[in-house]
Amino acid sequence: MKNILLTIAIVLIAGRGSAQQWVDHRYSYDSLMNVPYGTAVDFNGKTVPLTLDLYFPQCDDPQHISRRPLLLLIHGGAFLAGGKNDANIKSLCTSFARRGYVTATIEYRLGFIADDVAWACNYPAYECIFAADTSEWYRAYYRAVQDGKGALRFLMNRNAAFRIDTANVFLAGESAGAFIALGVGLMDTLTERPPLTGTLPDVMVPATSTNSCSYNQGQNYSGSTVARPDLGGFEGTIEPTTVRYSVKGIGNFYGAMFNDLLQWNTSANRPAIYSFHQPCDIIVPISADRIYWGFSWCMTNGYGCSAIANTPLVYGSQSMSQWNIINNYGYTIQNEFTVTPFPFNYLLGAGSCIDQVNNPCHAFDSFSLRDRQLAQFFSGQITTFPLCDTIGVISVSELDTELDIRIFPNPATSYVSISTMNASSGRIYIVDAEGKLCWSSDVHHFSSQNVDISEWADGVYTLVFISEVGVLTTIRWMKHE
Repeated sequence: MKNILLTIAIVLIAGRGSAQQWVDHRYSYDSLMNVPYGTAVDFNGKTVPLTLDLYFPQCDDPQHISRRPLLLLIHGGAFLAGGKNDANIKSLCTSFARRGYVTATIEYRLGFIADDVAWACNYPAYECIFAADTSEWYRAYYRAVQDGKGALRFLMNRNAAFRIDTANVFLAGESAGAFIALGVGLMDTLTERPPLTGTLPDVMVPATSTNSCSYNQGQNYSGSTVARPDLGGFEGTIEPTTVRYSVKGIGNFYGAMFNDLLQWNTSANRPAIYSFHQPCDIIVPISADRIYWGFSWCMTNGYGCSAIANTPLVYGSQSMSQWNIINNYGYTIQNEFTVTPFPFNYLLGAGSCIDQVNNPCHAFDSFSLRDRQLAQFFSGQITTFPLCDTIGVISVSELDTELDIRIFPNPATSYVSISTMNASSGRIYIVDAEGKLCWSSDVHHFSSQNVDISEWADGVYTLVFISEVGVLTTIRWMKHE
């Protein structure tokens, strides 16, 4: 009887296993809005407050000890605009919270010193994307990476309060947010710091035509020039921490890198990377080119505008993947690339300038598809035990027997303590994620015993209790150092 029931238990565990955990929407969610996480100095020397929003799955465990993976999502907007309430970012936050993640999205410093030339063009806010020089793009990106790292440390310092598993941290962003997510997750050596983020010569005050640019709202420029001091270390100054954490994965939605951040990553476990990008993207190239490469062509050929000046060379998703293969870096990268190229045609064809008005290639082709693909990719990297999962008691008899079996601590490192109360005599089994029996013991009406797990591999384990009267109970728990 016991062997039959143990077989049933393992089958049930496999059926309820991790294949869809972290992928399916299982929970409702709560939120906590506009949480201050620090302050920082913007491009014009002004101190600005920074906030984040948090989303939590509505699920719990009786002992209040479960931890959840964290996903930090970062909005796009060319480092100049956008916010944490952007529709796609908010949708991803709620979608992943419903999967069991703690999700967060941040405001970060926006803007750069615009050009002092008044660029005329019959297109809204065209002058806002003209920087004083190329270095302003690097500096805007670098400030945002500092803020992202600071927000992550803020969350790690409060991991217990927010019930975050520090060993399972994920990052994702779209467009500029993807640049930042890659920088936050991968920039960890001085070699990777952009060289133009130190002290630079002052530049002229921006042209008055840029006063309406969103990043210039509320700015006051004194004198005829703007200073450009050293921006400091890539970690920034927000929320120092001693908490160790591990970035398991990065979601890159049509983003890029300014330099090869894969080469110098020093973490023991390199983050897995999911990339979605379209070859016809005219804002961020899928390979190596300048920001706004195709958009600049469209504006000069269709609107008679000046070509966009002072944009930096960047390396899109395809270039990153090629670096990984050619240099044998060893990252796990999953690419989802569409096939339509930019045709350098203003009027005709898929991906042409006119077509991108209604069907932009700097966007998702299917948001719901890419959302689910990211969830499936991340699920394979997660080692958090899914305590939000409501397994509870599985009865294989008609008996209504009250059971009370507890296991502590959870997660565990060197031992677990198992206690049984209000239970008939029976036997406890512990099996690993593959169903292999790791330990078993007879139990009686009340018993308490410790199990040495110090030599066991990190991972998810399941305790199975089978009583003499045929009642089966399963409890999942996790072992990790």
